[in-house]
Amino acid sequence: MEPKGIYVTGLAPAAEAELLTSLRDLRLARVDEAPARVDDATRTPLAVVGLNGNPDGAFATVARLSASGARVAVVGPAKDPDLILRAMRAGAREYAVVGDAARLQQAVRSLARTDGAAAAGQVLAVFPAKGGMGATTLAANLAADLVRGGDRTCLVDLDLQLGDVNAFLDVHGGYTITDVVANMRRLDRELLDASVQAHRSGVHVLAQEERLEEAEHLDAAAVEKLIAFLRQHYQHLVLDGLRGFDERSLGALDAADRVVLVVTQEVPAVRNAQRCVELFRKLGYPDAKLAIVVNRCLRSSNITPEVIAETLGVPVTATVANDFAAASRAVQRGSTILEEAPRSALSRDVSTLARKLSGADQDRRRPGMLRRMFARR
Repeated sequence: MEPKGIYVTGLAPAAEAELLTSLRDLRLARVDEAPARVDDATRTPLAVVGLNGNPDGAFATVARLSASGARVAVVGPAKDPDLILRAMRAGAREYAVVGDAARLQQAVRSLARTDGAAAAGQVLAVFPAKGGMGATTLAANLAADLVRGGDRTCLVDLDLQLGDVNAFLDVHGGYTITDVVANMRRLDRELLDASVQAHRSGVHVLAQEERLEEAEHLDAAAVEKLIAFLRQHYQHLVLDGLRGFDERSLGALDAADRVVLVVTQEVPAVRNAQRCVELFRKLGYPDAKLAIVVNRCLRSSNITPEVIAETLGVPVTATVANDFAAASRAVQRGSTILEEAPRSALSRDVSTLARKLSGADQDRRRPGMLRRMFARR
């Protein structure tokens, strides 16, 4: 394997030596000259630029490097929002503070992964077979349980006119979906976290609560770009607000890793779910992409999960207990089921579903220090 080139400027010699030593496993070759053309960047794809008391000159260097195709990390004197924003506008993809060697190493490793081996987050699209399936309640609590496991999780409401997520979790303000779409080039993780509202459970929430007229300009391509951007900053995206097969919804469904098809034990719901499965197959989705969830499941119903699986021709992934009182109380208080009824069958079933969808093992309930740190941001 040919070593990747890295250009470093503006760092103290000791900091530079420590950085390169810590990244030996990446086989980075130190180069003395910055790439000036796009084809040069294939040989020098990574760069680290320290502000070193001369931010104007450093940002000009960042802009030149970015224009050549290099992926740039900036090292500044403090976690200053203005400096971070200037860095992102100049084309930097990562920002670290002088003296924080661990963060700088992490930033460079992230840049090194973006050439194809990036660890992108999982996208779960919650899709109800018909209205009134409890899909938003399920999506919100699924996101909360993923956060409980230590994973950065964003709940995105793609019903751009009449979405319910903000009301369900009593979260308001912050960036809207169209704000993020308009500013993707200059948003890094720090600015994203400062701009997107977070529920007290730790779930980040992104919706289009205000300026609804702007949503008219958000097409399927913009939705796909939004999802691609967010999955670089979160371990999990949970998409809610998908209510049909318009272009935006299809763009989101195509981008999803799993489609969580929510059905209840009612004949109209099962019939609609059957039509959905047929359409998903026509779209080329493998059955493995579908996760059939029987919500508000009652043992007394004649329409059992087994009957639903046989009708749809797809196994039922999970059942979720019916607990109207706990679910209603959570919505009224802007809470999650875990907060309101942590020992309930409903809470247990949502947690089981989260583990199945994320492919997590038992270690997921004991997150490492780094994941805990990110989850708190």
